Amino acid sequence: MRQIISIKSLLTVVVLLLSTATFAQKNVAPWKSLFNGVNLDNWKMVGDKGEAFVEDGEILIRQTANTKNHTFVTSVDKYSDFILEVDFKMDAPGFSTAVLIRGVEETPTTGASVSQLNGYQIKIDNTPRNWTGGIFDFNEKTLKWLYDLSNNEPARQAFKLNDWNTFRIEAIGNTIKVWINDVPSTNLVNNKYTDGYIALKIHSLSAATKDQDVLVRFRNIRVITKNVASYVKSMDLEQIKVE
Repeated sequence: MRQIISIKSLLTVVVLLLSTATFAQKNVAPWKSLFNGVNLDNWKMVGDKGEAFVEDGEILIRQTANTKNHTFVTSVDKYSDFILEVDFKMDAPGFSTAVLIRGVEETPTTGASVSQLNGYQIKIDNTPRNWTGGIFDFNEKTLKWLYDLSNNEPARQAFKLNDWNTFRIEAIGNTIKVWINDVPSTNLVNNKYTDGYIALKIHSLSAATKDQDVLVRFRNIRVITKNVASYVKSMDLEQIKVE
């Protein structure tokens, strides 16, 4: 009798473990890596002559002197609704860059010969104001902040210089939410850009300065595009609608 009870108990445990494993497997977020850690396959360069290369499983970007326009390391594919996570690290202050989403490729009307990407820039704003995680509308006609961090001191303090940081960006419909190191930084409603590229921005540089030696590193670039609404995070941050 004891042996029979033990076998029944064992079977019950096995069934429970299998059920738990099946449930967990169904709820694993379907992340897709956008960077293979080896080269820039499935990325392209748009804009001027900024420098990008791969080293130790990371994408490194650097400004180039005498560039009048920005350069973008740009995904080959376009994305509409998605959740994006990316790690980044900056080794010196004073360099402003960004992760651009829903980028639209356009030739500037100012007579420049290179294309530009318009779209939502999730700023890496390593300046005294430190609005890293805010959203800037990068468009030749409307260069402006859509959501800044002037009233968000926790987010302003979340960025870490010379250390790894993580953006989580949820772009669903006309709502864009951003976290910097798990701290909510942006909760924006805006209808301007609905679909486009994901890109890493290399800022223009008019002349050779110490900024030319500053490197920005990116790794673990991954995206969810399937059943996106099932994997969103809750956010306790004021939502701002900008027309």
